[in-house]
Formats: sequence, C-alpha cells, structure tokens
Amino acid sequence: MRTTTIGSLYRFREDDLLGSIDDALTFQKNLGLDLITDGEQRTDMVSYFAESLSGLAVESGLPIITGKVELKGNAGDFSKVQDLRYIRSKHPDLPIKVAITGPTTLGMTCGSRKIASHYRGITDFRLCEDIASALAPIAGEITNLGGLVQIDEPFLSQGYRDLKERVALLDVIVSAVPRERASVHVCGSVGRFGVVSHLLELENVSTLSFGFSGRQERPNIDVLRREDFESADKRLGAGCISVMPLSEDEVELPETVRDLLKNVIDRVGDERIAYAHPDCGLRATRESLVPMIVANLCKGVALLD
Repeated sequence: MRTTTIGSLYRFREDDLLGSIDDALTFQKNLGLDLITDGEQRTDMVSYFAESLSGLAVESGLPIITGKVELKGNAGDFSKVQDLRYIRSKHPDLPIKVAITGPTTLGMTCGSRKIASHYRGITDFRLCEDIASALAPIAGEITNLGGLVQIDEPFLSQGYRDLKERVALLDVIVSAVPRERASVHVCGSVGRFGVVSHLLELENVSTLSFGFSGRQERPNIDVLRREDFESADKRLGAGCISVMPLSEDEVELPETVRDLLKNVIDRVGDERIAYAHPDCGLRATRESLVPMIVANLCKGVALLD
C-alpha cells in the first residue's frame, strides 16, 4: 500500500520558493512517503489562482471574482505547472501528485467575498462551469509532465441542490487526463447528501479520497461498500490519521493507523485501496507535529503489511 499526503505542508522557507519546494520534497522522501506532492509551498489552495486565471484577483488579502473566469495565457504558465516543471528538472522520475482546487470550492470561496461583474452571485452555475473549463488544460499539462492530478473539493461535503451537476464538472476538468491519473479529495463528512454516490458516477476519475480518522470523519467508513467501488471501478484514498492533534500525546499511534486501515479494507477490499494518507492537508497543523504524523502514518502502513 502506497503512502502520500493530501498536498499541503507548512512553508519551509518564507522568502525562497524553490528552496522551500526542495525542502518539502526532501522532507517527504526522508519520512518514507511513496507518492510525493509539491507541498503547496507557493501559497494557500485558493490565492494562487489569481495569478493565472482572468476574472480572479486578490483584494485586501482576500481572493475575489472580478469578471468572467478563464485561463490567462497558456496552461504551461500556470503557477502549479511551473512548480512541477521545476521539480521535474531535478527529479525526472519522481512519483508526484499535484492538487488543484475544484470549481465549487474555488467559486464559493472567492464569490462569497465579492463578485464585481459577470455572475449573478455565488449560486450562478456559470461560475463553476467557467472555472472547470479553465482548469481542464491545466490538468492536462500536469499529466503531460508525468504528474497525477488530485482535485480538492472540500465544499462538496456541505451539500447543494445541484450537487449532481457540480460533481459532473469534475469529469470536465480531467476529460483529457488518463483515468488512472485522476483523483478527487473531499474532506469532512461525506455520509450526507449522496456525496459518495454522485462521486462514484464520475467516469474520468479512478480514485476517491476521504478521511476516516478525525471526529467528523469517522462515520465516513459507514458509507463504504465494496460492491459500489467494484461496480464503479473506483479505488479509495484512505485518510487514516488525524491532522488536528494539539500535542504529541494526541498524535495517533502506528497501531491505531493500522487498525483503522484494517477496518477500511474490510469494507472495500485491499485491492480497492489506492493509497493511505492523512485525513486532510497539513498546512494548518501545528508544525512541530507534522513529522510525527507522517512518520506514524508510514509506520502504521508498514505494520499492516
């Protein structure tokens, strides 16, 4: 069973982006992770889009909608693609997964702060459609560079009247991506609103990634059914260690990770597990605890093997 993270880590060097990326890669490799990420060293999961998408901007430190959202220039100029190209220049064969923020999360986050023109409001579905269209060539460029694409959509767990249509937009983003290279991560509770059933209908996504360890995420295991994943030909990214401890004593032990993974495997079968990872990103986790969390994740998987 491979190990990975959701994507974000704390910033290693505040004034040196490329050095910070180097440190993030070294950190992950030294702790034994199999599938590496860029550590999202550039900025948070929303703000970096303002650099490369027309219609998005940052005002008073907050991302907003200024007009029609579309790709600015070429997909190869997108900041995440530039970071991946830098990684490839130094590590041409490194297994790497790149996270991009999905249209509902990006649209809701920016639109809730301000929509200056073009869209009627945050419920205007054209906003999500335009974001999905803008992200599609970026996803294609990531895979052209040998990366896996992970679409982060935490807002989907909140439920929407048009949830089915919002989920369907994820297929648009990875329409030109090999299916086995595309995954979707939804954090929080996915047991409500039919979130999992809608995600299982995606045609161009092979892996669904959920958390199962934190207090809010523990009930997610109850919605897992082997027959559903088999009929949809889906694999599972299993979040098996919490990212919310406040002290070393609260970091889950490798044995706890192993036992949780056993329960997940009992629900879907070991052949349906794509990889194990923390419940969510680690950017907001207390920095001193991140190495212990990642190390215990890897140790727990080793105990399972």
